[in-house]
Amino acid sequence: MSQPSELLSLREDAVLLDGDGHDVLRATGNDRVSFLHRITTGTVAGIDVGQGGRTLLLDVRGRVLASFLVFVRAKSVRLIAPGGQGAEITAGLSRFAIMDDFQVASESELGSLAVLGPRAALVLGEAGVPVPPGLLEGRLYAHEDVASEAYGRVWVAHGRGCGADGLCVVASRAGRDALAAALLARGTLRLAPHLAEAARITALEPAPGKEIVPERFPVEVGLGAAIDHTKGCYVGQETIVRMRDRGIIRKRLVLLRLSDDGMPSPGDKVAAEGQPAAGQVTSAGCLPGERPVALAILSSAVAVGATIQIQSAEAPLAAEVAAESPPWG
Repeated sequence: MSQPSELLSLREDAVLLDGDGHDVLRATGNDRVSFLHRITTGTVAGIDVGQGGRTLLLDVRGRVLASFLVFVRAKSVRLIAPGGQGAEITAGLSRFAIMDDFQVASESELGSLAVLGPRAALVLGEAGVPVPPGLLEGRLYAHEDVASEAYGRVWVAHGRGCGADGLCVVASRAGRDALAAALLARGTLRLAPHLAEAARITALEPAPGKEIVPERFPVEVGLGAAIDHTKGCYVGQETIVRMRDRGIIRKRLVLLRLSDDGMPSPGDKVAAEGQPAAGQVTSAGCLPGERPVALAILSSAVAVGATIQIQSAEAPLAAEVAAESPPWG
């Protein structure tokens, strides 16, 4: 069966991914960089203006409260959070800002969309957003403000999603909606949610509320690369350092490929040889013409290539552990 045109465009052209967008936050104050560097897991201090990175807010036990992106600007740090999590991140950061000159607030007047695929810059340019040359080909999370005659002041960042590089565009909500309409009118395809979900799963990308939940450690959900091991303290560091130094990684994120067309559900238990409770399915999806895939948090003792059994409500489903996310990135 041939692939849907949206998936071909994701790989060879460009697609629009708007969905629920993101929550956009703005951190200010003289201590904005040093505070974020000290409280969260990632590198913030030392990031040049115009660059960015991923960081995590953990609880004191080292479990993930939130994963978000930081973008260093000349007079602020912009935080891009999963849609609906902005208020939680604002409250979590503000709780630690006692003696720091640090403020964070929602930029609720702004909205976002993403254009993914190798021709993302070209199609945005044709729709009236003058993407800086080389932004899509440069470093991940590079970003820049641009002036658009059609949409006003627009902010563009190099990002990644559904296994493809692309560009995130932040504008006024009216400008965002107008840009989305212009892209669709010019023939850019919108990536359907079920296809976006299957592509995300296949790319081993963890999602908030599915893989990224407060009971999980970063290394269990494929977020180890968001931890800077060279800096001083951050919230939850003791647990993370203990796991790293002792090599205690009991579970990690894996990709499962089903052996037939049966579809598992999030929450289904996973059994492996000698381990009746080896893990749990967190997401499931299917690309047209292919067998279903799933993400699972699975025991580190179950190797890639192993055959496992998913305890589905309908009937047991056989699957292969097709790939894993390295715990430390």
